[in-house]
Amino acid sequence: MPPPPPPPSPDPSDDPTYIDLDLWAKERNLQGSRYPYILHALDATAAALSLWNAFLSPGVRRGIAGGLGVDETHARALVAFWAGCHDIGKLIREFQEQIPVDLSSYPREQPPGDRSGHSFVTHQWLTSALPRFGYPGEDEYVADLVAQLLGGHHGVYPDPLDEYTTHRFAEGPWSEQRERATLLVREAAGSPEPPERLKAAIAPLVCGLVILADWLVSQEHFLPAQLKTPPADGSRPALLAHFHASLPAVTRLVDDAGLRPLTTSPASFVESFPSIDTPNGLQSSLARHLPDLCSDGGLVLITAPPGEGKTEAALHAADLLGAATGHHGRFLALPTMATADQMYGRLREYALRRADVRAPLALLHSMAWLNPEYAPTDEELSEPDGLAPTTWLMKSKRGLLASWSTGTIDQALMAALPARHNAVRMLGLSGKVVIVDEVHAVDPYMQMLLERLLHWLGVYGVPVVLLSATLHHSVANALVKAYVSGSKGKVKRSAPPFVERIAYPGWLHVHPATGEVTANPEPFTTTERHPLKADLVPVPLQDGRPDREQALRELLGPLVAEGGCAAVICTTVAEAQQTRDLLAEWFSGMDPAPELFLLHSRFPQEQRTSITAELTHRLGRKGAAENVRPERAVIVATQVIEQSLDLDLDLLITDLAPIGLLLQRAGRCWRHEHLGIVTRPTWANEPRMAVLVPREEQSRGHLPKSWDYIYTASLLMRTHSLLARRGDRPIRVPEDVQPLVDDLYDDASLIEDVDADIKRIGEELALRTHGRNAVIPTARDLHADLSPLTRSDLPIGEHFLATRFGADSVRVLCCYRDPHGGLWLDAGLTRRLPEVGADGRMDGDDLRAVMARTIPMRATHDTEPPLAEANRVPKGWEDDYHLHDLVLLVHPVDADGRAGEALLGDRRLFLHPDNGLEYRT
Repeated sequence: MPPPPPPPSPDPSDDPTYIDLDLWAKERNLQGSRYPYILHALDATAAALSLWNAFLSPGVRRGIAGGLGVDETHARALVAFWAGCHDIGKLIREFQEQIPVDLSSYPREQPPGDRSGHSFVTHQWLTSALPRFGYPGEDEYVADLVAQLLGGHHGVYPDPLDEYTTHRFAEGPWSEQRERATLLVREAAGSPEPPERLKAAIAPLVCGLVILADWLVSQEHFLPAQLKTPPADGSRPALLAHFHASLPAVTRLVDDAGLRPLTTSPASFVESFPSIDTPNGLQSSLARHLPDLCSDGGLVLITAPPGEGKTEAALHAADLLGAATGHHGRFLALPTMATADQMYGRLREYALRRADVRAPLALLHSMAWLNPEYAPTDEELSEPDGLAPTTWLMKSKRGLLASWSTGTIDQALMAALPARHNAVRMLGLSGKVVIVDEVHAVDPYMQMLLERLLHWLGVYGVPVVLLSATLHHSVANALVKAYVSGSKGKVKRSAPPFVERIAYPGWLHVHPATGEVTANPEPFTTTERHPLKADLVPVPLQDGRPDREQALRELLGPLVAEGGCAAVICTTVAEAQQTRDLLAEWFSGMDPAPELFLLHSRFPQEQRTSITAELTHRLGRKGAAENVRPERAVIVATQVIEQSLDLDLDLLITDLAPIGLLLQRAGRCWRHEHLGIVTRPTWANEPRMAVLVPREEQSRGHLPKSWDYIYTASLLMRTHSLLARRGDRPIRVPEDVQPLVDDLYDDASLIEDVDADIKRIGEELALRTHGRNAVIPTARDLHADLSPLTRSDLPIGEHFLATRFGADSVRVLCCYRDPHGGLWLDAGLTRRLPEVGADGRMDGDDLRAVMARTIPMRATHDTEPPLAEANRVPKGWEDDYHLHDLVLLVHPVDADGRAGEALLGDRRLFLHPDNGLEYRT
């Protein structure tokens, strides 16, 4: 008798939990394979679970849990569940049929959105589905906010739904698959109960974590590896088994990306800085008193002269604040790329010395990848020290996710603008102590952005340290008020000022919950400094331009004769170039001739970096000790020299500028005198700042046009009056610094031109208004709608959301055309303009060579598309992220090897080997 036939295999459709593995989420670069939707959802869930433990600082975990009204274990499960739902909108026919797939068992339904809008469908479906899973709706808005934040996982939050825009999803196979997937992901995450609340302000952090989880598990190398060990089928047991088996692989993604924290142990100031035998008064005061004040974090403002060790004080304050609040990360914000590069080296040394567990340390600005110390080429790779950046972190928008980082202040301010993926930036900042150096350098527009950023850092309990050498008390009060408005929740307009005066040098601490301000509890001694001789040196104006020649010959004569180091700071690049030419002609034929340096922003990147590195080495602290300090040297520079560059000069000559900037520049004069490491020439018997001003008969209302273009005329006139009325009295540092900074704005007797003052006030108000219109809303104004965080009411695109009003916004590349039409990178015609390869990419060394030769320049109508043919990048470059926006400045080279001028619209430009990019008339 034949054996009975085997029982038929169960029909998967009869299993109420079965999920169709043919429904896909990823297919790009999978060589024809498809990555099932449910696997991607489970991967994202696993990544969120891992990130919660491995990436988030304890302070952030507490903040998210508090915003949800649950404990941290519950919050972790909720965030993981939501991360697993982020792509649920892909389970619609319009998305699935983008590639050939059998959808015969799935009927057509009214489409909720177009093919590219799966994030919008996620928002649509979850808005109606989450209440069915027990999520509070209506007045609590929990379901709406979760749906909206997940709909924003591509970086832009969708608009909220109403009865006219909510799509009604039909019952059937599609809805069944979505619900089954959602239930399975929820189970994998730990079956968390819905929270009773979700504070809207916490939603961006959750969204940032969801985006991060999605980015990690969408990497091209990860998906094929996962497909090698697929689940047995789409049943619940098989999928959950696959999920648990995948957890170690997902955790490795977190490690490989470099997202683990860099941690330090508590240490005294002397232990943190063993090279400082005796901390100065500022450092000792912070180390002694701040621990008793900062148990809840808060904001610390440090004001002191240049060279007073503010950076070391800030790093120690950050250690104390971070340990107290569970924020193990650090971000140091600097005003320029050059100062960020210099700070990277200092922070790296500190991290090597202090770290218990090392992790990547990021340098963040657009040209950071050209810094050989940060991103060495393969030939330059050295022994790993645990601080090198990972390839993953060096990609766009990811650098702030590194545990420790430094960069330009723009990198942080972008979080306060309604730009795509600002949630990722905010997430990166939320786990750190944020240090902002040179805070006085922000203009009214940037100040508005910084105030809004500080508000949100206060919301998230992020400790902040602000550093300044010359800060007006009203600016300090505005920044403190902004922070407290976030940390405390509300500040009455009628409330008295938080900061009425600034102790200089000194520090203050602001309690985040109460807003109580504690100034340094007791006076402390400061570094003894020689009084600064600040004298006004009249120069004639020729056709509205300053004629510096005679003044420079008189001021630099002793240096030429006996030796020494001086700087001449000019207001514009063109004036700096002209001044260098003037001095070069004077010095020619001398033996010995002074070394002559020029530093400004219109050099090719690699040349500017090289000049900056040489100057900071030879005229910095190590220069004298290593016997490389120049015997005779003159540096001609623009304002780039005044911020965070460690230079010691015997004499400073500068154009008239607002008093705060003059005092900042004066910080380069006799900077290291208290260290006793520099031998001064006999003529330099006191620190001196010679301020070039128009002659008396020309000064009234006749400032050079170029100076009035860069600085507000009323501030220049006020500064002139402020210094003139001091006569021969030297400026005592630090005693006279803060009164001078405050008097510039507060002293009504300085007004010489009422119309000029009114114009200044109007311009500052306009800049603040522009900033106020550009920033994201406050947490109190957010209500239950996240879309304003990525939507601007201004009719501009993200490309124009700038952190600096009127900033340079294009990069130009100077190249050379030989008589036969060939294009070269250099005037000597030794390196051809590189081409892209067959894969559409440029070789790494070639790309470095190109970008290292680029120069920032202010955008004009000549740099906007469509460019003139001669200014367009070569064919193939337009598809490269780094290259497509470049503007070429093509210099013709004749048969004798002479380079001519490049054309850009009606302008003629020339890249001079010593002067940088010149505008020719």
